[in-house]
Amino acid sequence: MFRRHALIRYGLLMLLLCLFISPALAQETPPFRVYLAFEDGPTDAYTPGILDTLAAHGAHASFVIAGAQIAGHEDLLQREVREGHALINHLWEEQGVYAGAAAQPVIDSYQRTETALREALGDQLPTYDAQTKMFWQPGGAARPFPAAEGIDVITYNWNVNSDDCGWAMPASVDLDTLAFDEAILQNILGVPVSVSSFHNPYNAYDYGDGVIIIFHDLNRVTGRVLPTILSELSAAGASFETLPRPWDSVGTLPVRLAAGPDLSGAGSEGYRFPAIVREDARLRATQGLDGEILAVLDAGTPLVAVGRAPGWIAVEYDGGSGWVARELLDLHGALPNLPQRG
Repeated sequence: MFRRHALIRYGLLMLLLCLFISPALAQETPPFRVYLAFEDGPTDAYTPGILDTLAAHGAHASFVIAGAQIAGHEDLLQREVREGHALINHLWEEQGVYAGAAAQPVIDSYQRTETALREALGDQLPTYDAQTKMFWQPGGAARPFPAAEGIDVITYNWNVNSDDCGWAMPASVDLDTLAFDEAILQNILGVPVSVSSFHNPYNAYDYGDGVIIIFHDLNRVTGRVLPTILSELSAAGASFETLPRPWDSVGTLPVRLAAGPDLSGAGSEGYRFPAIVREDARLRATQGLDGEILAVLDAGTPLVAVGRAPGWIAVEYDGGSGWVARELLDLHGALPNLPQRG
C-alpha cells in the first residue's frame, strides 16, 4: 500500500510540474536548499546503502558521527568525506551529555570524538579540515557549544524530524509494517503524525529553503523511504547540500528546537508550484472564512500555488484564482518562497 500511494503521489506531482512550471520559470526559481543529516552512525548495516542512494540521486548530506562508532568504520568515514558529505561531531556517546549537561563533560566528549575522527580519516583528513566544524548535541541543543579554547563550531539542531526511530509515533502506527514508512513520509512531506514536544505540525515544504531534516543511519526503514524523499523533493525544485548553511555563523545555535517556519519574508514574486487538494475544500474570493465561495474543490484536485497569507494559499484553478486554507492543501514547493499577498 505504501509503495502504491507513493508512486501515485509522485506521478501526479511530476504531471503537475510538467503542466505548470515552464523552463524559463524554473531558471528564475529561488533556492530550495535541503540539508539531510544522518545521526548515530556509521554502521555497516545501513550507512553504505544510504551513501549509494545519495550518490544515485546526486545528493549530498551531513553525517552526525557518534565517537563510539568510529573504530572499525574508518572506511565508511573516509567514503563519506571522499563523496562530498560533511561530518558533524555528535560526541562519544549520549549518556550524560544531553542539553543542560555541565560544560566540561561535553567539551571532553567532543575532543575525544574529534581526535578519533582525525585518526580515522587517513588521506581524507585535509578535506575534513577544510570543512567548517560543527556540533550536534545528543537529543538536541538548548544553547551553543560551551566556550572552549581552540573549539570553534556551529551548533545544529533539526527543523523536521523524520522520527525514523519511531520514538514519537502514535500507537496506531505499527513499526513492523510499511505503515511506518508512510508515517515517516508524512512527517517530512505531508501531514506529520509523530507527537512530541519536538514534533511540530510542519513538513519540509513549510520550512522551505534551508530546512534541516534529521534521520539516523542505524534503521532499515531509513533506506526504504530515502529514495521517495529525494525524488519528491527534487521534483519540487530542491537541491541537497551539506551543512553548514551559508548564512550560519560559528559560535551560534541557528536552529531552535520546536520553532516554526519563518514566514515573515516577502517571498519571491512570480514563484509558483503545484498544490493538491488534500480533502474537499472551498475556493474563496479572499482569504478568510467570510470570503465568497467561488467553487467547491474535490480531494485530489490539482492547483497552482501562487501566493500566501497567514493560514491561506492563493491558487490558480480552471482559468481563475482564489484562496484555499493552507491545512487543506498538499504543497510541493518551498512555502516561504511564495510571495506575500494582501
